[in-house]
Amino acid sequence: MRIRALRDGDASTTLSGNVTRMIDAATENLITIAQARHEFPHEPSTATIWRWMLKGVRGTVLESIRVGGRRFTSKEACHRFIHGKSGTPKGRKIDLGSVQSAAANHAKKILDHFGV
Repeated sequence: MRIRALRDGDASTTLSGNVTRMIDAATENLITIAQARHEFPHEPSTATIWRWMLKGVRGTVLESIRVGGRRFTSKEACHRFIHGKSGTPKGRKIDLGSVQSAAANHAKKILDHFGV
């Protein structure tokens, strides 16, 4: 079976007939599954990230690619997944910075408390 790389704007069709985008490794920021946890406001477990990549949630799958036998996703794919599940209109961005800043501040307070 021959596989061709998809260019920006191209799409692939899943077995269920849903059209999905593929990660463009040349332009997107690839991250490991463990790093992907931090792209979501509630930091789901790595098992949850794997499930989202392999099975999806109500028709929306977290895009991923395999490079050298390892599975990666991208920051952009995580944001597309969030937009797809939240019903955010295309083109509108969700500001995750404030959520991440609050989490970072909370973590800093905990570390300061323990003298780390």
